[in-house]
Parts: sequence; structure tokens; C-alpha cells
Amino acid sequence: MSESESLTPLEQAQYSRHLKLKGFGLEKQLCLKNAKVLLVGAGGLGCPAGLYLAATGVGAIGVVDFDRVERSNLQRQIAHRVEDIGQPKVESLIAAMRAINPAVTYQPHAVAVDETNVMSLIAGYDLVLDGSDNFTTRFLMADACYLAKIPLLQGAVFEYGAQLALFDPGQTACYRCVFEQPPQSNALAPCAEVGVLGVVPGTVGVMMATEAIKYLTGLGQSITGKLLIYNALNQTLKTLQLSKNPYCPLCGERPSILAPKAMAVACGGGAISEALKAFELLPEAFRDRLAQGWLVLDVREAEEFAAGHLPQADNLPLSSFNEETLRARFGLEQPILLYCQKGVRSLKALQQFRDFGYQQVYSLAGGLSVWDGPLILPV
Repeated sequence: MSESESLTPLEQAQYSRHLKLKGFGLEKQLCLKNAKVLLVGAGGLGCPAGLYLAATGVGAIGVVDFDRVERSNLQRQIAHRVEDIGQPKVESLIAAMRAINPAVTYQPHAVAVDETNVMSLIAGYDLVLDGSDNFTTRFLMADACYLAKIPLLQGAVFEYGAQLALFDPGQTACYRCVFEQPPQSNALAPCAEVGVLGVVPGTVGVMMATEAIKYLTGLGQSITGKLLIYNALNQTLKTLQLSKNPYCPLCGERPSILAPKAMAVACGGGAISEALKAFELLPEAFRDRLAQGWLVLDVREAEEFAAGHLPQADNLPLSSFNEETLRARFGLEQPILLYCQKGVRSLKALQQFRDFGYQQVYSLAGGLSVWDGPLILPV
């Protein structure tokens, strides 16, 4: 019997309750040990899903996320701790998983998902769990997983509710059969303003882990081809059967999507002009202008600023922007650097500056999520 077809004494002890479980036993535990699962997002959904997949003995787990831990995350992203604030979420989550089960192989991917890397990121995995928090990534992952013929378990939360679905390429409806296009940008609430009850991602993350285990082992009845809708306020769970769309642009009879391509959807409403991309700076160029003494503005909310910011930065939240305020504080010739957490709000701030006649204004591409320089953190 090869190593992959057996359990070590330590594994036998850790999974003893599985081995005693009727209908599970050694066979299904080995299915988990030989499985490879990719978590997209180390946040509210990825944390509980990852912890339980590690504890239950999935053999290899990859984690994709380019964000860093903030204090506001701790209300729901249960793998992260106060001492992790400012650290990459990938590192924090993997450390928590490894503390539960060091026998699992962990692969960090501290990168932003885009059309240039998505196919290589998912390659070799048996199942992808998408717990991302934006439509651009969700659609990109849906397209890539279908084209690569890798099952996709997708979860999403909003305020007091959530939804969960498992798409199996060639067997079920795909994500675009249900959601053909992202919603209009003006229908999206700002990321910093949309709340979520902290336990809802935990509930749904555990459900994702459960469905992943069932799918990988063949245990019970999978939700493959179904959409689960959860409402925490009345504690209800509805199940909808999904139907394939013969005109689907991804899996239909005449598909038009033949390769993954990112669909730009602005976070917080209002599409971002592609022309503004010319005014984004990579970290190295951003540092050069910092050294020249340019004014630096953090356009996140005050509580985000307090959780960690650049040493030279002043705080002016995007939500407080108006022409009168900007003209009162900054001359039209003032060179200004903008940043936020991921580079979305700072681009929107840049647009407003330019609309009001400012020319020497630039934004940090990717925001603090890609910044590797010093930060002032709370004591």
C-alpha cells in the first residue's frame, strides 16, 4: 500500500471519529487525503471553510488572496487574530490551518487573480471554492473553472443572507447560465458601506466545507446543479434547481467565451474609466514620488486608516469628497498621491480630482494590498 493509500498513526488519531463513522471510514478519508482543493479568498467564507477542510484532512489546500488583515475583518474572518493585522491574509489563514493540521500540504498564492494567471492558479486542483467578494473575480473564476473542467463551489454573502452553488462543468448549468452578466455598476453598494452579520459568512463557509467534503468523497446527496439561498433573519434555506441555458455565452450551443477575461466592475458604483489606468503607479514609482515629498492621501474610512496607514499619509475619506472641500485644502498645482486598500476607491477619488481640474494626481495600483513598505499600525 502506497503512502497516499494509507494513514500515518498521527493521521489515524486525528481522524479517528471519521474512521468510526458509519458510511465514511478509511475509504472516504483517503479520498480526502488524496484531494487538492483551492480556496479563492481568505476572508469571511475562506476562513471557516479552510479551517474545516484542514481539520478534516484534505491532502493539499491552496489559498489565493492578495489582501492584508484589517481590524474590521476580525468581526467575521475567524482565522485571523489581532496580532495578524497588517499581515497577508494568505499567511495568516495558512498559519491557522497548519496549527490545526500540519499533515496537510499548503500552497500560498498571494496574488490578485486576473486573466493572465487564473488558469495556472487553478491547474491541478480537484475542486475550487470561490469565496471572493467581488463580481470581477467571481465571473473570472466561473469562466476559468468551466474552461478547465474543474468543479466550482461558489458562495456569496450580503448583509443577513447568502447563496451557495456547486457547478460541475459539462454536468450542470454553469455560473453564467444563472448570472449571465455582472450587475450594473450603479446597482452595487459601496464596499465600505455594505455590512454583513458576522456569523453569516461562518455559517455559509461551514456549508461550503461540508459540500466540498461530500463532493470529494461521494458522501450523501450533493448540491451540484442547485442554488441554496440562506436567510439568517428567519433561519430559512431554500433550494432552487438550476437549468442549463442553451444560449449561455459560456456553456451554450454557440459559446462566445473561449478564454477567461476579466470584466471590470467598479466597487461602490460608477464605472471606472480605462483612461484613468494611465495615472496608476506601481509601488516602486509610488515610492519615488514619496521621496520627492508629494502629498499623500489615504481615501479609506477613518477606522480603516486607524488600523494601518502609510507614515506620510493624511486621511480624507472618499465618502467626504466634494469640490468645495478639495479646493479649500489643495491648490490645483499640488502634486498628490492617493491610495486605498485595493486601488479601487483611490481611482474613483482620482476621477473626482480630475473632474475638478487637478492634473498632478496619481493612484497606487492595487493599494495597500500590494504595498510592502512600512506602515503605522495601532499599538
